[in-house]
Amino acid sequence: MTAIVEAAPIALALLDAEGQVILDNREYRKLVADLGAANSTQTATQTAKQLLEMALPDGLNKDAHAPFSARELRLDAPGGKGPRWLSCSARLVFVPEEERAPPCLLLAVSDISALRQEQEKVRLAALRGLMVEEEHAEVLRESLSAALFRLEEPLNVMRSAIGMLKTREPAMSGALAEALAEGRERLEELRQLIPPDTHEAVTPVNLNEVLRDVLDVCIPRLLANSITINWRPAATLPAILGRPMQLHSLIKALVDNAIEAVSQRGCTTRDIAFATTRSGDYVQIAIDDHGPGIAAALRLKAFEPFFTTKTSPGQHLGTGLSRALQVAVGHGGTLELQEAPGGGCRALVELPMDGKTGRREE
Repeated sequence: MTAIVEAAPIALALLDAEGQVILDNREYRKLVADLGAANSTQTATQTAKQLLEMALPDGLNKDAHAPFSARELRLDAPGGKGPRWLSCSARLVFVPEEERAPPCLLLAVSDISALRQEQEKVRLAALRGLMVEEEHAEVLRESLSAALFRLEEPLNVMRSAIGMLKTREPAMSGALAEALAEGRERLEELRQLIPPDTHEAVTPVNLNEVLRDVLDVCIPRLLANSITINWRPAATLPAILGRPMQLHSLIKALVDNAIEAVSQRGCTTRDIAFATTRSGDYVQIAIDDHGPGIAAALRLKAFEPFFTTKTSPGQHLGTGLSRALQVAVGHGGTLELQEAPGGGCRALVELPMDGKTGRREE
């Protein structure tokens, strides 16, 4: 049996009833070395446990020896390396030399990264188009809504004037009333031009994947501005319940802000750090840049629609952070701006895993 396992073209590991690897092959040892590149103490058994935890829906606590077939796993390595995709299967086997012993679990792992990378290219191209379309629609919604709000003010003044002139200047009052009615008709026509909100179903979402998608979409801007990415994802981040496109828009707005911050003239450290962690029943995303930062007095005001500290005319509507905050709050989470540990700005997003509204109890 040892010779058969060693000659297999895919990674194989045999686990005993206690979950210890008692037999593996060269491909599996290679996999252990690759996955443990950041941790020299990674062992064959630790790797098997990590893969089983990710493959079993209820983790190892329920049944570490439950057979399964062709479970696809995505592993995000630190240091900005691309994700690695594995297809895992497991089945119970009896070792011929120990017929009375409990069955062992044979874990088979195939690297399907090349196939998934091609599929990812197609998916990212479609996602890029959807994100651009949704971003333009959201900007149009906010711009038209703000314009309508501003136009309502003079019409309200006209209505008050009509009331005062009704007895003293009936002819002028009537003319103003006609103008007011026509103005409200035009406002209603303008209101009909506002794109409707996109209604998304709530599904399980892995924020590591969302962040990776956004970074892939932003690669041209990152390269054009010579920006270095410090990528520190949690290895096994639990999924949250959320709306995928809204969450992509949330992260995209924060990444765009970070890129602009470190691309300003005079910024010597063009570095953006991304980290994901689990904190109780919440998942956190921290995005740190080394730009000029935001003064403490402006960190709340920065979320107001159309507020911007950028001076380039006509290029910044100031709606990105307000949209991002709406998405975070709509998912029952929070979005805060803080000072980054190394200077600059930190955008900290905290979202509940169950998708329910309400803030964490302090």
